[in-house]
Amino acid sequence: MVRYRISQLAERVGVPATTLRYYETQGLLPAQRTAGGYRTYDDNDVERVRFIATAKDLGLSLTRIRDLLGVWQDGMCRDVRGRLAPLVDDQIAELDGRVNDLHELRRHLTGARVRLRALPARNTPCDPDCAFLSRSPDAPGTTRPAEPVPPVACSLSGDDHAARLGDWRAVLAGAVPRRLDDGTVRTELPTSRLSEVAALVADEVSCCPFFRFTLTVTHDGVQLDATAPVEAGALLDDLFAPAHTGSAPC
Repeated sequence: MVRYRISQLAERVGVPATTLRYYETQGLLPAQRTAGGYRTYDDNDVERVRFIATAKDLGLSLTRIRDLLGVWQDGMCRDVRGRLAPLVDDQIAELDGRVNDLHELRRHLTGARVRLRALPARNTPCDPDCAFLSRSPDAPGTTRPAEPVPPVACSLSGDDHAARLGDWRAVLAGAVPRRLDDGTVRTELPTSRLSEVAALVADEVSCCPFFRFTLTVTHDGVQLDATAPVEAGALLDDLFAPAHTGSAPC
């Protein structure tokens, strides 16, 4: 059987020798030693490192990979599949949670940007009224009142309103928005308009943070869902009204 020195194994699998040594210290890659103390490996170790790399690409921790290696080495392919499938499910669930957190952070930042733009540039020291960026009054050590919900009002000027309205009319040209039972306005668009509508949605929530948009992309096209608080229902209607009605995009 062919034996490889650590440098040869590193070249064969595309993993630095320092990483292979680290895998050994973590119990992932045992090595045989020559009489002179040099590490040597065989083709089974080549496949072992490739399996480790594949598992790392899935975002698995070295602890989980170590457990998987025991199944991979001694079990059948179906055993590896059975052990790996729930780990992948866990990774997906964790990523979904992180995505939700990022969306929430973006909403917070968008609202903060609107409030920053509306804050007067006073030539006075900051006071408690300046604490306008707090996410929640429940943060540890916080005793001040909760931050008010951003008002249902657009921060664009009249001219910018008209320009934004024209952008929406162009993106929605030929589409027929419909209102769902829960108040959501749903619009079907061709995939070719995805980048335009995504950019427009990003601009819209910058000036009107009370709007909520969801884009769903499939092989059939793009589905745009838009919602707003009850008190902003008329503004949502204006946003998706035909070109001859409505006066403002938000």
